[in-house]
Amino acid sequence: MPYALQMLRSLLEAHPDRAEPLRIHVTALERSIESEPVFCLQSVRGLFEAAHATIAPRLGIVFGKDDQFHQRMRAVINAMDFSITDHPDAEKINETLKKLLGSINGTAHALAELSNFPNMRHSGALDWGTLQRQHALMLGGLCDSLVAFLFDVAWSRSAEQSEEHPAPGYDDFPDFNAFLDSEYNEVEIAGSTFAASLVLFRLDETAYDAARIDWEAERGIDQITGKEAAA
Repeated sequence: MPYALQMLRSLLEAHPDRAEPLRIHVTALERSIESEPVFCLQSVRGLFEAAHATIAPRLGIVFGKDDQFHQRMRAVINAMDFSITDHPDAEKINETLKKLLGSINGTAHALAELSNFPNMRHSGALDWGTLQRQHALMLGGLCDSLVAFLFDVAWSRSAEQSEEHPAPGYDDFPDFNAFLDSEYNEVEIAGSTFAASLVLFRLDETAYDAARIDWEAERGIDQITGKEAAA
């Protein structure tokens, strides 16, 4: 039976509209675990980055330019609320789940570090042993449970909670939109012309958010450098 990421597959079924862009990443990871374990880390990274770029902006998180994916995931976990409404131990549940997810995140990071050793992802001597298959299974399984759980929590909030913390819209980032429009040409379709930034936002909000986070991080570094030069 082909390997399947069960929790992520369940997420695709539970949130078909929101989760559909994840399908390509899920399929790639399943394929790599099944037949190309050496490429597992790249597929895992794609799923982690999709979670970061989608969830973080709604929590007001700005990542550092050099943050690794486990650091970004930790920031997302710390910012999320896992408490259960009206439960007498709501706060303890929140704290305990954060510890649990933090442990999963740390384990995933350790497995990612193993990828730097010969015969885990990079080539080694032909007579050296390898754990590529086992390594891919463990890393893929952790990614399946952590990413799927975070997306499901983020997307399953009640309407009241969503209204309290509305997702940022296209018009909330005029400076970034202006930057994109200065870098890319307008898109013309059937006689109508659209700004490049608006097209990206409407067609792939995940890619829009990821590009914006990187741009904000770079701009922050530039501003700090300018202040130091002025001093």
